[in-house]
This record gives sequence, C-alpha cells and structure tokens, in this order.
Amino acid sequence: MTWPDSVIASLDGTGATQRPLDAVPGLPPILGGRDVAVVKVDPDMLRAMSTALGGIAREVEALGGRRSFEHAVRAVEGSDTAAACRDAGDILASALGVAASRIDEMAFIAGDGAENYEVTDTSFASQLSAMGEM
Repeated sequence: MTWPDSVIASLDGTGATQRPLDAVPGLPPILGGRDVAVVKVDPDMLRAMSTALGGIAREVEALGGRRSFEHAVRAVEGSDTAAACRDAGDILASALGVAASRIDEMAFIAGDGAENYEVTDTSFASQLSAMGEM
C-alpha cells in the first residue's frame, strides 16, 4: 500500500508537503517510509481477543432490554406510562442487540485474522472501520 501525498501532507495539519516517513528521524523502521509493511500478528492474541469480545457481546445481550422494564409495566399496567415503558424496553432491546452484533462482528474479524495470520494493521483497521458507527 502506498500513502497518497494528500495523507502525507496532512500529517502535521498544515497541509504542507512533508518529507517521506523514512526520512523522519526516530520513527521505527516498521513504518518503512511510504509503503506500509506487513505486520505479522500473534494468532493466539487474536484468538484471545476474539474470545473476549464474544463474551462481552453475550454480556451486552444479557443486560435485559425488554425484561428490564417488565416490573415498571406491571406496576402501572393500563396507563400511558406502561405503554411508554414497553416501548422503551423494545428500543433498549433493539439497541443492545445492535451493539452485541457489532461486538460479535469484531470478534469474527479478530478470529479470522488469527486464522489468516498474515494481515496488515491497516487491513485490520479498515475492516473495523468498514463496520461503520454503532
């Protein structure tokens, strides 16, 4: 991968063209100038990350959603407040489901990286970025 001049120029926020990264003293050689080097990852670390994220997704799912409002609905059954609580529970359940699925997707990406352990850090980051906002 080659960094476009526009990215290099914007590194310091001035927009001025910058010298190549390999000419900047003190930068680690892994940056390798404008070409991004392949970074070999530790597959065991990615598997551990995948497992941890999967556990977090299950915890998010278990937070409740609809169930967290059941007592409130029963306490004021038949009122507008009960209907609002029911709606809020549905909205919360939906939001928790979306969050859990996004975390599951990150777990899958990390696990896939472990299986195909020659990945670039930019490839991993771009896959996470491609997921978009929560």
